[in-house]
Amino acid sequence: MSSTVTELIVPAREARFVTVRAGQLLEVVDLEGRQVGDLVAYRSEDPGECFSPAHTCTCLMKLIPAVGDALWSNRRTELMRVVLDDVGRHDFVVPCCDRARYEVGLGVPDHDGCLEQLQRALADFGGGGWDLRSELAANIFMNNAFLPDGRIETSAPEHGPGARWRVEVLVDLVVGLSACPQDLTPVNAFEPTSMGIRTWMP
Repeated sequence: MSSTVTELIVPAREARFVTVRAGQLLEVVDLEGRQVGDLVAYRSEDPGECFSPAHTCTCLMKLIPAVGDALWSNRRTELMRVVLDDVGRHDFVVPCCDRARYEVGLGVPDHDGCLEQLQRALADFGGGGWDLRSELAANIFMNNAFLPDGRIETSAPEHGPGARWRVEVLVDLVVGLSACPQDLTPVNAFEPTSMGIRTWMP
């Protein structure tokens, strides 16, 4: 790694945003292991264009992007390309958690989710015009299995500390990462922990 531009910690149950430029590398790091990070991204020049997990799955015709695959926008623009993946288990189908998920699905009111964490972080970042919706986040390192009968099964992540997921940035972006606060299901092995974001010019 050379010419580090940004290296920051995303504390457990919080989120952070960074600006990245075309040509840079962006890396999501699980600092303590068995943690999921929810990632969103928006074009710097046009916040109406954003990373779309659903469009990515359709463009690739696969559920989980692999090394060499592009990540696509809601306007079918290639925004990023995966260049390193220590885990290979992610979820691009299930929306990130939000308060309604905890209240409706789990019977727990007033429990913040990744969406609320990202909303607070975006306000602190000074962003405006971005459409933050739960279905626009990809669940990096989430250990979901899609079963033959159509059900989705969530298991605790198995990766350890230092696991990395790295992309090449293809256009200027604003990227947000939430250290998922889910503590009621196996998503983060019932104990949310911190994550890291690194960006640099190779």
